[in-house]
Amino acid sequence: MNPDLITLLVACPFVGAILLVLARGKARNVLAFGLPAGYLIFGLAAVFGGKPDFPIQSRLMEMPWLGSDGSIPLRLDALGSVLLLVVLVIGVAVMAFSIFYMGPGNREHPVRNQEGNGRYFFFLSLFIGSMVGVALAGNLLALFIFWEITTFCSYALISHRIFHAASVRAGFKALVMTHIGGVFFFCAVAIVYSATGSFAFEALRRLSPGLQAVVFVFLLIAATAKSAPVPLLTRLPDAMEAPTPVSANLHPAAMVKAGVYLMAPVIYESGTLPSWTGGLMAGLALVTMIVALIFYFYQDDLKRFLAFSTIAQLGYIMLGLSLLMMGSRTGFRAGVFHIACHAPAKALLFLCVGVLAMRLGVKSISGISGLSRTMPVVSVCFFVGLLAVTGIPPFSCFWSKLLLVVGILELEGMALMLIAVPFALEIVLTFFWFLRVGQKVLFGEPSESVLAARREPGAGIVDGILIAVAALTLVMPAIAYPFVESL
Repeated sequence: MNPDLITLLVACPFVGAILLVLARGKARNVLAFGLPAGYLIFGLAAVFGGKPDFPIQSRLMEMPWLGSDGSIPLRLDALGSVLLLVVLVIGVAVMAFSIFYMGPGNREHPVRNQEGNGRYFFFLSLFIGSMVGVALAGNLLALFIFWEITTFCSYALISHRIFHAASVRAGFKALVMTHIGGVFFFCAVAIVYSATGSFAFEALRRLSPGLQAVVFVFLLIAATAKSAPVPLLTRLPDAMEAPTPVSANLHPAAMVKAGVYLMAPVIYESGTLPSWTGGLMAGLALVTMIVALIFYFYQDDLKRFLAFSTIAQLGYIMLGLSLLMMGSRTGFRAGVFHIACHAPAKALLFLCVGVLAMRLGVKSISGISGLSRTMPVVSVCFFVGLLAVTGIPPFSCFWSKLLLVVGILELEGMALMLIAVPFALEIVLTFFWFLRVGQKVLFGEPSESVLAARREPGAGIVDGILIAVAALTLVMPAIAYPFVESL
């Protein structure tokens, strides 16, 4: 495989962003679907065609003033392929859904004359491009650069409704909190370069134990700021002020996944980290899962409920990654696997809520009931999403959670009990609460909002998008696992 194709794969969404902001009317809608579909085809060809030659390396640009290691390299390997597939697959679904959501038929937020849509699709394509860069980053410097681009894109998309005060506040809050994390990331990169003269992930192995611990903690703080676990979890629910397709991209495939993904190559390439670092990260993950679970019980807005669910699911990924430092490679694989398995399940739920917002004008749990009687396709897809997120076979998260259980059982001593007990408690309580929410929304007598529902133009296509994402909850594990298995 020609390494230059990796550079082209990163560049395409950035060029596409310019085309989308320049296009008008139907031409923009055609590009909004056609461009990400092209990125996906290109990405699939690169991943599956290049797999026998992993890792495939290329250089995006040279910076000779930084010495022999002064470059922004790109690298396609098994680990990056998992995130790359997630970004491109969910990107197509979100962009296609946005064509209908960002229109006059949306009862919650009608968009007339495509006002602001050029800016919206520009930043959404830029977001996809920056996440492709995160997945293909070949060293810490490249990862940091694309990481910071995701920060700016998330701010622009969360505050897209610029005349709505809550949206602007939520976007600014996300910008400040994630940028503070970026400062710690920058400091970690500077420490690695000053001590080793290299930005490579492998350079972490050449640090002294003390510096290695400092860099790990700094990067964990950066990941925490990006992914919003405890104690920074308030940012993510506030970000629900963003248009729902943005939430469907941020949570399953984009910014919050970038945070936990940062720790994957760091842990994988660092060699032997002190066991206390694994305990620190596992403890943070478990506390995050339990705190997010408690917040489930107080949510009425479906998007905020799903936001806390995302926080808990990111805890699963952090927990899995931390197990490698405690002696379980299976647990690490499970954490990476959950990045892929969680993506279609959570994207499906957010897109279903987006349809409810368009057709009903509301998205409150208390204000919706009897949905199955009037909107069968949306109801079935919503229920599939609930089953997939909670880990019911044969849907996606069952397989990654099963692998995570196996990883936990590989631990010994008190670590096994301290992790297994709260993990099992969270799984059981989450399933029952999700089931309760599903029963309330889908069954019973139709509420007034459900009876007053109206189908937007292109409703059949929207239903088709939901069905396609629902199918992904069945096939994504089979697509991603061959890459996970090689880690």
